Amino acid sequence: MNTVKKHDAGLIVAGVLLVLCAFLLFFAPGVALVTLTAIAGAAFLVSGVFDIVAYVRFRAAMSLSGWAVAYAALDIVVGLMLLVHPFAFAAVIPWVVGFFFALFGAVEIAGSLRIRKAGAPMWGWMLFSGIVSALCGLAFFVAPATLSIFLAVFVLMRGASLVVYGWNAGKALTL
Repeated sequence: MNTVKKHDAGLIVAGVLLVLCAFLLFFAPGVALVTLTAIAGAAFLVSGVFDIVAYVRFRAAMSLSGWAVAYAALDIVVGLMLLVHPFAFAAVIPWVVGFFFALFGAVEIAGSLRIRKAGAPMWGWMLFSGIVSALCGLAFFVAPATLSIFLAVFVLMRGASLVVYGWNAGKALTL
């Protein structure tokens, strides 16, 4: 027998956690930029190390060029710079995050238009979420010092979206 769940608890829990995270960003905005910088630095560093390990292990089998090592080394250098001087590099993080949010919003807007054509019921919410995401991303370029507030709005929107998607998961599966 094929049963369809009415709700997706995982999406709902993830959404609620993002909403809680958004409130932390609202109430601790000064910590957000430096924390994001340190997290990005750790991610670049780990990525670079794993890329070098992958190059050494698979260079012959995958015909990897020296550019792969150069890219990995650049990841390590950027990661170390962000980790060693998070206060100094926190100034550029709003533009990097802004680009990501604007791109994410554009992809979500395009996705909403595609699922609208398919007749899915949640396309309007997805369109609204994409517009809010894109506007937050663009706002980082205009007023980078407000990153934590706009990040809180973005995270709040993503959390609310996940709750809506999780609550309506059964409807989407019956299409």
